[in-house]
Amino acid sequence: MESENHKIIRGFLLPGEKEKIIDWVKSINVTQSIYNHHIKEVRKNLNGNSYMFDVSKTPETKKISEFQSSGNVINEDLPQIILDLIERISKEIQIPKDRVLFQAIDMNCGGKVNPHYDATIGGFVNYKCNISVLSENYDFYIDKDVMNINEGDLYCFEASLYKHWSDEFSFNRILLSFGFVLNYSDLGRNEDDPRIRLSKRIEKYFQ
Repeated sequence: MESENHKIIRGFLLPGEKEKIIDWVKSINVTQSIYNHHIKEVRKNLNGNSYMFDVSKTPETKKISEFQSSGNVINEDLPQIILDLIERISKEIQIPKDRVLFQAIDMNCGGKVNPHYDATIGGFVNYKCNISVLSENYDFYIDKDVMNINEGDLYCFEASLYKHWSDEFSFNRILLSFGFVLNYSDLGRNEDDPRIRLSKRIEKYFQ
């Protein structure tokens, strides 16, 4: 891996969690309208739904979640299983959990993730920790690196610093995507880091 901050934890989901998460995701019933051009491009081949929640409700998570959902943040309480996963991820990866946003993604066969960077704001990295809840094995691309992901795996990467995408999926897929909004120093980076400088240029398109 190009970055030591890109990690895979195999078999992260505990027995019984998969079914509970699937039941909850399938129970979400909201209507969304996407007006933001950038978000339309990211989602146009998703072939499914993405549900955004602002967990921490800080100024930073509010701005990022509003942008990445095109104003469709769901203002409902999350089930305890999701809150417990945030706690476990924070302890496993050893990252703070004071600024967290969260997406539940329900994709149908034929969907894919288009190449993109995640939004962030100055001083922070949008560090994504994703859990493959329902899926066959697949490759996930992060710049020049390829992660092979199995059902139940947790995989984390600097989503605002590296372009990432997937191939088209030949199966239905449910993914949990936790965005930990971290200070540069939490990931061993600083203002002079080439990836941070690139992120600042990209950030201008997210205004």
